Amino acid sequence: MEDERIIEMLWQRQESGLAEVKLKYERLCRQTAQNILALPDDVSECLNDAYFQLWQLIPPQRPQHLAAFLLRVVRNLALKRYAYNSAQKRCPEVLLSLSELAEVTPAAAVLDDELNRAELLAAINEFLRRQSKLNRQLFLRRYWYFNSLDELAGQSGLSNGAVAARLCRLRAALKVHLQKEGFNI
Repeated sequence: MEDERIIEMLWQRQESGLAEVKLKYERLCRQTAQNILALPDDVSECLNDAYFQLWQLIPPQRPQHLAAFLLRVVRNLALKRYAYNSAQKRCPEVLLSLSELAEVTPAAAVLDDELNRAELLAAINEFLRRQSKLNRQLFLRRYWYFNSLDELAGQSGLSNGAVAARLCRLRAALKVHLQKEGFNI
């Protein structure tokens, strides 16, 4: 079923719209949540919360891209659950991804206001638009969906070393780009 039709069903408060969302996107949502959360029960709870939140958000919001909208909800809920679950313990893959990116982005203290965050987001989006499709996919899968290097290698057909090298070059190029845009790294 087309996303526009599913959005219209949700807009009209038809519960069958949620069933269509689950049918079409549950596998992708589950994979996204599993990249962040370790326990299957946490993943299932995250997905249920995401569907409930989607039901609450449409209406009043009417997303242009249902998959991106839903995955953002899933990711944010999974990250909140991860933070709650790991107050003392740490998941090495998520922390590694975040620490890699932290080396090339401004400190959180610099981004306290919404305007600075919006400027940073625009600069990163501009940087990604200039990259090849493969580089964009690797970047987003690593730093947005927290895929491991093994998963990225399998998905891209590259070796782990080639993926790591590409990501390293991408981070270096992003750092240069952000510095040119006036961000202090």
